[in-house]
Amino acid sequence: MGVATLDAALLGAEPIVVAELLRDVVDGPTLVEVRGAFPDPLPVPTARALATIAAVTVALDAPPTATMEPFDLTVTAGATDDVRAAFHRAPLAAVAAAVLLRAAPRPLFDGLVAESATYSGLQAGPEFRSWRALRPPVDSVPDADAPRVRVEEHAGHREIVLVRGPRHNALDVRMRDALHAALVDAAATDAPVLLRGEGPSFCSGGDLDEFGTFPDPALAHLVRLDRSLALAVAAIADRLVVALHGSCLGAGIELPAFARHVVAAEDTRLGLPEQAMGLVPGAGGTVSIARRAGRRTVLALLLRDGTVDAEHARAIGLVDEVVTPEALHDRAVAAVRSTAARTR
Repeated sequence: MGVATLDAALLGAEPIVVAELLRDVVDGPTLVEVRGAFPDPLPVPTARALATIAAVTVALDAPPTATMEPFDLTVTAGATDDVRAAFHRAPLAAVAAAVLLRAAPRPLFDGLVAESATYSGLQAGPEFRSWRALRPPVDSVPDADAPRVRVEEHAGHREIVLVRGPRHNALDVRMRDALHAALVDAAATDAPVLLRGEGPSFCSGGDLDEFGTFPDPALAHLVRLDRSLALAVAAIADRLVVALHGSCLGAGIELPAFARHVVAAEDTRLGLPEQAMGLVPGAGGTVSIARRAGRRTVLALLLRDGTVDAEHARAIGLVDEVVTPEALHDRAVAAVRSTAARTR
């Protein structure tokens, strides 16, 4: 387990030599860094071997060509310290994410099943248990009985509003169920929908106090699919606009990434913190973000970038436009009305 460095020129060797070389360097969860003069194009058997290795593969200072596609990440040599540090925090989760993402794109449900199964397996693993031990779950929360979601009817569109503002709209089981019900109800209509959040953030991701509290990861996998917010969002994606602001972490960007149009305020920060907890995204992000911005973007958010700002998110395709915080709601409503006009 650890980091292995290979000379890129070796990837041009005979297929059996490359296959043996890769087998030799992978011993448990491994980060394989390849640097030097890359053969261009990569031999097909080499590309196939890279695509099926149970490790995270990184091409350092590689040429920006399609032949680098088999690598999980392509980074500059100056970024290797960040990638290594993230990998060492939770190597099992890093490899699981890389392997999961290589199979993208999948049909929606197939992708969500694979993501949830991987997530559940990691929840039963040592890395998540270590993270959970440092943050014991909370028995009760101050806003346990407070509402989580409000639905507003407007002329020509519907708004679904997350109303757990004091907790940055952290997604707990009560919010999941309320949001799922609101989305399913919206799917039964033809009205365009705006999804937004009250308070300082759109959604700071899953409520950490509840992470890992389900007693059986296998049963949690089935519940996750039965109450899948990703499926519910995807069902109305072509008439859904999402307004982002503040912290948008985990589910706070995984779900919006399904939407037809995403508007972000300038103060928005987006990220995927799951790998540091020993997990992969669990709200559909390996499907939604991979579709919007490519599988490498998902892994980069997990292993390299931390959080990114709104302009960077627009540059990589995670959001469609960036506005001032003061203009966010008006611009999102305008986008919803545009959707209404388009679907008439």
